Amino acid sequence: MVSPLPTTILVFTLMMTIFHGVHPQNLQVLTPPVVELPRPYNFGYEFGDGLGMSQYRHETSDGTGPVKGSYGYTDPLGQYRKVEYLAGVDGFKAFISSNEAGLSNHAVGDAFYVVQPPPPAAVAQGLRKASPLK
Repeated sequence: MVSPLPTTILVFTLMMTIFHGVHPQNLQVLTPPVVELPRPYNFGYEFGDGLGMSQYRHETSDGTGPVKGSYGYTDPLGQYRKVEYLAGVDGFKAFISSNEAGLSNHAVGDAFYVVQPPPPAAVAQGLRKASPLK
């Protein structure tokens, strides 16, 4: 059976090496983290490329917990997607309106899609089936 003495000496030596030169006046007292209370906020942005593409996002909260916002884009063909959302104690709920080609009215979880017909430019471009991978 192996004596625990070499292990004890190793641990003691390691501890002395770590704490060598540490004086009580250099020790810091750890305090619990500061918890910041929610504050009301409002932010947003909008931009475009001058060629028909635009994007935006807006979000607001009154500081009591729920967050309400929206974001979306429009592409150069006139296709758009607008998402309005509410995040609160009941989870994340989204209402999506769009005219993107290939979408249909449906609901997935707490996301509800309301889809309009695509713009003529998107229809003229056409949708192709994906080619099989080789």
